[in-house]
Amino acid sequence: MKPRTILAVAFLLAAGLLVPATVAAPPPLPATLADVAFMTGHWMGGDPGDLSEEVWSAPEGDSMVGMWRYVAKGRARIFEMLTLTTEGPGVVLRIRHFDPKLVAREEKDRAVELHLVSKGPREAVFEGPEHDGKGSVRLTYRRGDDDSLTGVLEKEGSKQEFRFRRR
Repeated sequence: MKPRTILAVAFLLAAGLLVPATVAAPPPLPATLADVAFMTGHWMGGDPGDLSEEVWSAPEGDSMVGMWRYVAKGRARIFEMLTLTTEGPGVVLRIRHFDPKLVAREEKDRAVELHLVSKGPREAVFEGPEHDGKGSVRLTYRRGDDDSLTGVLEKEGSKQEFRFRRR
């Protein structure tokens, strides 16, 4: 190989290291909506003066529908529309975020798409790329024996926990 060719290849490799890699969706885990039906219900949480509310419909056909809203000091801050659908052998969670005027965070034709990667009797773990494709998101739902639901959101090295009680 000529020195100029080697230099060009080395430059391209180095440049490739500077470009953030996109995160691919994990392979599907065989599952059905029955595996995530424990999430069904109207759930309330939040710190004093704030409201974190999540609602999940019961499974019907190939889907469940959910919504989440966060209200701080009496003002809506963010809304989410969520769907759980059976696709192929697995379950996919799609999320769209909106501000109080229903302006979407994500691009018009693209939701955050997370695939069910782990499941248990009262636990479901979803993973996938962030809406910009540069980072990954992990969202875990756990149902407690005391009629509680906890959501743990992990992304960009941070972890947020949302605790809910059945309304």
